[in-house]
Amino acid sequence: MYRHALCVFTLVFFSTLLVPSSVSFCKEKSTDLISLDMEKETVPDKASTSQVVSPAKPVFMTDRQMEESNLFDLIKKGGVVGYTIILLSVISLGLIISYRVTIRRGNILPSKDILLLQELVKDPTEEAIITFEKRRKSFLARVTVAGLRESSNGYQAMIKAMEDTGEALASGIARKTEHLNVIGNISPMMGLLGTVIGMLRCFNEIAHMTGAIEPRQLAAGIFEALVTTCMGLIVAIPALYCYALFRNRVDEFSGEASMKAEQLISGFKPTGKMS
Repeated sequence: MYRHALCVFTLVFFSTLLVPSSVSFCKEKSTDLISLDMEKETVPDKASTSQVVSPAKPVFMTDRQMEESNLFDLIKKGGVVGYTIILLSVISLGLIISYRVTIRRGNILPSKDILLLQELVKDPTEEAIITFEKRRKSFLARVTVAGLRESSNGYQAMIKAMEDTGEALASGIARKTEHLNVIGNISPMMGLLGTVIGMLRCFNEIAHMTGAIEPRQLAAGIFEALVTTCMGLIVAIPALYCYALFRNRVDEFSGEASMKAEQLISGFKPTGKMS
């Protein structure tokens, strides 16, 4: 499942590299078509007159406008909001790597702890419990130790202590993954904020222009304004996907650990009254 998250993050990232190239390619093709149409219209008719008609000069985009935009150019056009979204993406990637390392079955439900707990359950003295608790800090170990401490109060008290401890530990791990959820929800809002700011700047410049306004000028401003929205979505999609993935893993592993802990203390379960 983690490979799926990595694939989604990689595809979304490389799409940001391909889109600018496609936009530049389309601009070049459209310019070539315009120039060809202008040349066709200015070809003189042989039968009409012998006067040489100079072809009209085609309207080309300037070199600066035709300059290919790459990923870094788009980031610069995003301004302060764009840099903030990039910072959120770095934080998101760091959290994903951290959760990938910590939220594992080997950390929550280690096989070594199972073997040690099987020996501890056979002789659950207070000294042995304290020694084990200092050495092992896994989810399974802490839940089982909480139940063994209530062994003198009966099996139901042990189950209640284990359930409370398991819920508290699972909630603590799940709360850590909420950072990805926050980033996944904030990033599109930051992108929308950058788009609104860019649109305001664009229309403010158009309001102060004299003469006719070319659609190309308006399209260029809108293009730059929408960059931050695109960046925000690129960050939000992998973040929300990984958040759901890690939350499911927390529920799965904590449930397995709780069930294993109940199996370990099953020997304390009363067998019923003898008639």
